[in-house]
Amino acid sequence: MITRFAFLSLSCLILIACTPLGVLTTVGTTAGTYAMEERGLEGAANDLGLKADIVGTWAQEKLSYASDLSVIVYNSKAMVIGAVESEEERAKAIALVWKVDGIKDVYNDIVLKSETGIEDFTHDTLINTRLFAALTFDGQIMDINYKYDAEGGTVYVIGLAQSHGELRRFIAHAKSIPYVRKVVSHVEVKERKSMYRPKKERVLSDAS
Repeated sequence: MITRFAFLSLSCLILIACTPLGVLTTVGTTAGTYAMEERGLEGAANDLGLKADIVGTWAQEKLSYASDLSVIVYNSKAMVIGAVESEEERAKAIALVWKVDGIKDVYNDIVLKSETGIEDFTHDTLINTRLFAALTFDGQIMDINYKYDAEGGTVYVIGLAQSHGELRRFIAHAKSIPYVRKVVSHVEVKERKSMYRPKKERVLSDAS
């Protein structure tokens, strides 16, 4: 786990300006954000490490179409999205993900390019930006527990919802954005512990 945590710290550094204040502020903020997630800082570090392993495996196997794919790992479950030329390419990419030690499940959301058009991908950045804004200003959604990306007008999401109602709000936000065709959710709903406690049976002594 030390290696995973080191990878998380390195990832934070890459994303920021090389100023001492920027380094300290952004690393602290990023680590604090991860710590607030349901999976925690350790879980986030592990997931980032697994993502690096997946990308590294694709590179090692010289997947020429790896740049057309992306992967989000949450709680050791990989959501793979993108567009490829053939069923064989799709199958190989997913098979390599399964080979990564530590991956518990793989969601295959890779589509064939023949099934989509170039115009489907032109609005993805806009969709991601608007969805981010909508979630940021919705106080009823813990958006840090949702990891998503728009691909070809489809919003793919993975994470952990606090309730079914919260997940419905997320999906409603996504569907309200122009150019969104559909939402594919792999989000799990957090289990709630029952407050019910069985009453202890009263033992009555026989009257003499």
